[in-house]
Amino acid sequence: MSDIQSEKPADPFAPAAASGGGLTMITRLGDSFYINPEKRLPALDQGSVRAYAASALADVSQVTHYALICEPHLTPRMRYISSYATMNNTALVKMVEHGVFYWPPAKSERFVLIYEMPVGRPMMPEGEFTGLTMRPDLIMGPVLNSILPAIADLHDATIVHGNIRASTIYGVGSGTVERVILGDCLAVPTASNQHPMFLPVELGMSSPLGRAPHLPAVDIYALGVSLAMLVRTRDPMEGMSVDETIRHRLEIGSLAAYTGKDRISGNLVELLRGLLNDDPDMRWTVKEVMAWSDGQHISPKQGFKKPKAARPLIYDGERYFRPQFLAMDLGRNQAEASQLVETKALEQWISRSLEDSSVQKRLEEAAKVSEDMGHGPGYWDRLLSMVSMALDPEAPVRYKGLTFFPDGVGHCLTNAIVMRSDLQPYIDLINQQIMAFWVTAQAEGREDVGAVLTQFENCRAFLRQSNIAYGIERCLYFLNPDCPCLSEKLRGFYVRTPEDMLRAFERISTQPNRPELFFDRHSVAFLSVKDRKDVDGFLIELNSSDNYKKILGNIKTLATIQQRSRMERLPGVCKWVTEILDPVYARFHDRELRAKLKKKAASLIEGGDISKIVGLVTNAQTLAYDIDGYNQARQEYYDLSQEQSVLEKKMANPSMFGKSIGREVAALVSCVLSGLAIMFFIFMYLSKGSVF
Repeated sequence: MSDIQSEKPADPFAPAAASGGGLTMITRLGDSFYINPEKRLPALDQGSVRAYAASALADVSQVTHYALICEPHLTPRMRYISSYATMNNTALVKMVEHGVFYWPPAKSERFVLIYEMPVGRPMMPEGEFTGLTMRPDLIMGPVLNSILPAIADLHDATIVHGNIRASTIYGVGSGTVERVILGDCLAVPTASNQHPMFLPVELGMSSPLGRAPHLPAVDIYALGVSLAMLVRTRDPMEGMSVDETIRHRLEIGSLAAYTGKDRISGNLVELLRGLLNDDPDMRWTVKEVMAWSDGQHISPKQGFKKPKAARPLIYDGERYFRPQFLAMDLGRNQAEASQLVETKALEQWISRSLEDSSVQKRLEEAAKVSEDMGHGPGYWDRLLSMVSMALDPEAPVRYKGLTFFPDGVGHCLTNAIVMRSDLQPYIDLINQQIMAFWVTAQAEGREDVGAVLTQFENCRAFLRQSNIAYGIERCLYFLNPDCPCLSEKLRGFYVRTPEDMLRAFERISTQPNRPELFFDRHSVAFLSVKDRKDVDGFLIELNSSDNYKKILGNIKTLATIQQRSRMERLPGVCKWVTEILDPVYARFHDRELRAKLKKKAASLIEGGDISKIVGLVTNAQTLAYDIDGYNQARQEYYDLSQEQSVLEKKMANPSMFGKSIGREVAALVSCVLSGLAIMFFIFMYLSKGSVF
């Protein structure tokens, strides 16, 4: 038996290995599947997200499905899963299950997506870009007739596929392609697994996690590239690096770059011209492509030709005619780039050789904004980043080696935190308003300017606060809402909701190395973003330096989540809570009361209701009773202390102590006897008359 087969799950609630030999079972929504961790399916991988054979419980011997085991640093597209799962389109690979389960090879929980096994073969192997010389009638018929309705359904549900390429298009048919199926698009952030060859030029410049495109035109472009590869005879960019292909496309245009010298039929070349337009505003939409395929005449729109300088600019030993190429390389030699800006050489080249007033205006604005923020540390990084945006506003943000678009910052930050990379560039990026300048440089209508500016202004406000629930942790969950909680206290668990968090704590409660308290900066920030009502009311206590207040903040938060979500009993969490309450009990002055509270709290463990324990130790009447008793005891103690002080003063002179007491006693006795005598004579007088 292999190590995986014989290994026991570290978590007591993890699914047990099936008796069929090393298979892990996931059960959800009434359907059951076996996932074989020893049977990899590399052809179905999504980058570092690996695919494994999966079988329906009814017949374990038949591999009819495959499972994608998501990675913590690559957030799956949670918000679209439900919409995708309900789609009924035969050109989309069918999702049959999804959810969190224990994955033995990683010894932790993972999010999993289970799909039906594609019945066809990829149109091209992964990583190959040669030509297939496919007949145009097959492309115009089975391929387009299958794939266009699928893309239309996705876009109607506001889903950008982001993973369309020849290797993820599966051809179905015996001998010839009769229809096609599109592969997965949800296991990783949008387009993060897409090869740059299938992305528009500007997206290809970004780091994979920094793309996160939200425009449907991205899928149209990828479809155009895929069709060009299917119909052409060879790869005209064979041997070029990714960087070289981007420059080549910028130089001659995408259509010419992908088709080369191949002769393509008139109808098909018209389609490719509409799909591969480098101007996203001019690129055909799905509806236009479908109308064209139905026979309507739609002339491809002509995009704006990017400017080229009359004379080159010499930088780092190379000649530059296009500002886009210079923007790509500006960070390669910061010292020389700084000289270009400082000596006004760059400004002169733009005004004299490029003759583009918009570029010159953006460059002046970049210098002004960076100057206004001061010449302190980070000045040149900030300035060169803004200069790069001024030269090529459609390109991603370039800052300290990072490249991303606004929607991709959250995914990049997630990866940096999981991989324990340096977070300072992200903090600087937000604080120095780099994103604000990128937004202002965009063409009107390209971006939702207000939304992006508001988003990063909020992040700046989060960074200004050092208290728990804020800081870079708050930025993470705000910028990437799909990110699971990355708290070290929840290591090994995939927590997507406040309810998931409590269930994870219930399982952690039995572990010997559990933490003392429940919440840290990550978990509090996560809860505050997910549902502020669960935790924001207790932030003062959670931030307190007093241990008992911090404990109260922890247990009040737990109780609120359980109560508001109407969750099941949590006896493990209740037991954990009772074991950390000593500092809270110490607030009470009455030893007998403390003992009663401990006993009562212990009796509430099995009930699993955290709010009852919270109510017990925070009851206003109990606190008032304890304070009243304490105040009475203090008064009694004070009185006794005063009496003791008086006695001690008298004892200081023993010779007078007895006489003084004797005199006081004699005076008292005399007064009593005199009173009795007077009363006797009055009584006799009243009863018998005068005796005299």
